[in-house]
Amino acid sequence: MTLIKNTIKRSRLFNSFINAAFNHYDEKRVSQIGPDAAAAEWIVKNEGWIKDNRTGSLWIKDFNSISQCYGTYFKLGYVEAIDVDITSLGCRHFNGLQHLKYVSVRNCINITDSGLQILLNNSWNSLQYLDIAGTSITIEGLDLVTKFEKLENLKYDHKLLSSVKKHTEFTEKMNTSSRSVNVEIVAR
Repeated sequence: MTLIKNTIKRSRLFNSFINAAFNHYDEKRVSQIGPDAAAAEWIVKNEGWIKDNRTGSLWIKDFNSISQCYGTYFKLGYVEAIDVDITSLGCRHFNGLQHLKYVSVRNCINITDSGLQILLNNSWNSLQYLDIAGTSITIEGLDLVTKFEKLENLKYDHKLLSSVKKHTEFTEKMNTSSRSVNVEIVAR
């Protein structure tokens, strides 16, 4: 039994080193290739998918195809990171992204309120779709979501709002006279 516990501890320690390496924010790299391409590299390196903001662009999920993201014309618009090991620390890659429309970090358990705050600081006036179901975002973090001005669709975990009354209150808070947000609770 002790051998199994030690093996699990070593495995977790190894995974934490890998997560730290794959979520490291390299300011020099960002200054070389720009924030959009650096964020694209981060997501694809962690097995997520990205897409340019332009109409008709294709999803990129292979790191060998990432060269399409280099150049001033590339503006990261879509991030699909489902069940991948991105972390709130890695969310620093969202710094400087002004054209992000779609973010799904479903089941990314290492995304917390601080990662959502970074996303809000950079994409408060562009983000239209957000899926945070299965993350470690708390009820306090959910309040941050109300500050995304152009949000049209939100998916979050049922554990955040335990009662129908709380969900109704939150939905009313999201839907003001100036916008209408489709709010969906995702059951695990």
